[in-house]
Order: sequence, then structure tokens, then C-alpha cells
Amino acid sequence: MSEEVLHCLIGRIPRMQSKVILQNHSRHPVRQHVYPGVIPSTSTSASVEGALLFDLSPLDLKLLDYFEEEGVDYKRTDVQVQIPDVRYLDEDIQTLVTNNSNKDDNLSSRILKTQAYIWLKDTAALDTTQDWDFGEFKRKHLDRYLQYTVKP
Repeated sequence: MSEEVLHCLIGRIPRMQSKVILQNHSRHPVRQHVYPGVIPSTSTSASVEGALLFDLSPLDLKLLDYFEEEGVDYKRTDVQVQIPDVRYLDEDIQTLVTNNSNKDDNLSSRILKTQAYIWLKDTAALDTTQDWDFGEFKRKHLDRYLQYTVKP
């Protein structure tokens, strides 16, 4: 989710870590829409890059659940994500991640339990022949998406 969408939904941009990897999942365009659906994949090489959000309040989660139509289009699901290199995180986030993830001597990669919105509807609603491209969404669709979907 873009920072612009987050700001419109919860009134702020929470602390976040980009380039977080959700293994064994893929992200595809929802047919006739500009947003994606993330689904489990049987391919062990499949992965989705996204952002990990920190310091979300219960109200923030309710707003995100409402926006994502949790229970209808998506299900907020417990997952494990890989943080490729925690050495470059802000110190307080690095401490949080290090204290709540797998323990090893290597800070170059950590696995953290969190939640993600996973597509709940039939996968026929997704164009599984394509991967959804966040950069393309931001360049081509974000302004209109904010105007007609998020801000109303």
C-alpha cells in the first residue's frame, strides 16, 4: 500500500520497512481493477515484496480492514515475512525486529511473524498470467485511485 493511500486512510504515514518479502505467495491484478490480490503459491520460488507497517493502533487496523473489505475480498492472515537486512533499519525498529524474530548470529536476514491481507475470493477474479507491478500502479493509477476510491 502506498504512503499516499495510508495517509488518506489513517491520517498519517506509520513507520514502515520496505522490501519485506512474503515467500510462497504471488501478487496479481484483480480483473477490471487497478489493485492486486495476493495468493498462496505452490511455487517455492514465488515471493511478494511489500512493506511492513509498525505502530498501527486498533483503530488503524479497523480502518484498514474496512478499506480492504476484510472477510469479503481479503482476509487478514498470520504470515511470516523475511526482512532481508535489518542492519539498515532505524535502531528502534531493528531492536523490535531482532527481539521478535528468529534468533541467529546473522543480522543480514530475519523472519518475522506479522499479518497480511490475502485474497479471499475465487482466483478466477485475478489475472494470474501477470504479476501486479506497484511501480506501474503508482505511475499510471495512483492519482485517480486516490481521487475516486480512497478519498470519497
